[in-house]
Amino acid sequence: MPFENDTKVYGTGIRTWQFLKPLLSGGHQVCVCNYAIPSAYANDFASIFQKDFEVKDSKNGTARQSGKTNLPCNFDYNILTADDFENIELIKKLYTDFEPDCIIGCSFYPSYIASRLASYLENENQAGSARMPLWADLFGHVMAEAQARAFADDDDGCLFHYWNSEYNIITTADIFSCVSDRQKYALAGELGAAGRLNKYTSGYEFAHTIACGMPPEEFIHTKNVIRGAGGVDKEDFVILWTGGYNTWTDVDTLFKGLEKAMKTNPYIKFVSTGGEIPEQDTKTYPRFLSMIENSGFRNNFIMRGWIAGEDVPNYYFEADAGINIDKDIYEVRLGSKNRILDWMRAGLTVLSSNVCELTEIIEREKIGYTFKPQDVQDLAGKILYLAKNRDEAASRAEAAKKYGFEHFSFEATTKALAEWAGMPFFAPDYRKERKIFFDREEALKNLQSISARQNEMIRQRDLKISELSMQVHKSPAFRLYAYLKAAAKIFRKK
Repeated sequence: MPFENDTKVYGTGIRTWQFLKPLLSGGHQVCVCNYAIPSAYANDFASIFQKDFEVKDSKNGTARQSGKTNLPCNFDYNILTADDFENIELIKKLYTDFEPDCIIGCSFYPSYIASRLASYLENENQAGSARMPLWADLFGHVMAEAQARAFADDDDGCLFHYWNSEYNIITTADIFSCVSDRQKYALAGELGAAGRLNKYTSGYEFAHTIACGMPPEEFIHTKNVIRGAGGVDKEDFVILWTGGYNTWTDVDTLFKGLEKAMKTNPYIKFVSTGGEIPEQDTKTYPRFLSMIENSGFRNNFIMRGWIAGEDVPNYYFEADAGINIDKDIYEVRLGSKNRILDWMRAGLTVLSSNVCELTEIIEREKIGYTFKPQDVQDLAGKILYLAKNRDEAASRAEAAKKYGFEHFSFEATTKALAEWAGMPFFAPDYRKERKIFFDREEALKNLQSISARQNEMIRQRDLKISELSMQVHKSPAFRLYAYLKAAAKIFRKK
């Protein structure tokens, strides 16, 4: 999570802190069980439990004790390796020792583990209330993410894994949160396919939008990192990238747009912190580096890679604009961007492709700048415009900061979660029979049954039509009509 100051603070860690901090402020006692993403910790990392743990520190190799004094708030904090995080017996022990009133899965993978725990507890004791209500946070639409990964890997093999995990979550959890309104409606489609939109849940609010959030603390500039210290002069216009280069990153448009702008204005510099994401995408960032290496403007690209988390905000204060560039794909359309909110929080001008819900807000409210996705000319034009209109850009950045603290604060975004945590409840279809078929043979039998019923309905309809026709033909009125029609024909022949 952000306060740990590891080199790589991913969006899932920020999301966890967004959920946790308001709950603690609201007086809740919380036991946190986090999965330690391997690339964010030392190679010799071992699971850390709140009581009596000792482990090598990820930054300097010194031993650290559990002491709650190291935490920004008072909560039980367990940081687990992948093996321990997927050990449901271990998670169950933490659950049993803590005796919670509810379970909250924060982001996709933890929600999957939480759903497995809930199912395990449920099966363990069918007679009583074997588990507490479960809130599952689906931080981005995972099947859209799976599609992006399948495209990047040229392999659909990952699709089943993602859907199997998603299916476990959506058939188990009592309530959900999404990162955008768009994703909330995509989830409604999945819930329907899983049989959750049934007679018991009509009118029930299954999902709530929890947009990416901004903590209340102001960023502070502590030292120079690029201006006069790293190949950037005072008059240069600095475009900043921060974070990972994931499957959604459109590095082709990014490179071409930057190079085109640099040809017109050689004082434009691109500074990047972050890089590849070993667990997700190891191709996009290296390909971007190869483009830069072959560019005549390679000296205008300053690629710092992953740096200490505490140093990243210093870059915000020394840049002129932060850039985000997405492919126009479902993953982005349904998602959001933490890095944009970081820039807004620091008062840094935002420049982004207009694909997701957040960038749509930025464009509508005029609190930043957007360009058309995959449009090199538009991107280059916006960069050149910003370089010439720095005062206007700074004014929009201040407006964005004010808007962000008002609408995207942790407390504002997590109101629904806080209300539910104060009085958690099960979904209306909890422990109810859900009549939907997913077994292929059962589905075919059901389809044949439906087809047979429809054929019988058609047969009965045709029979009734035939009977009505016979009755009509026997009626005096019809006989008179037939006689007059025949007479008219004879008359026309004569």
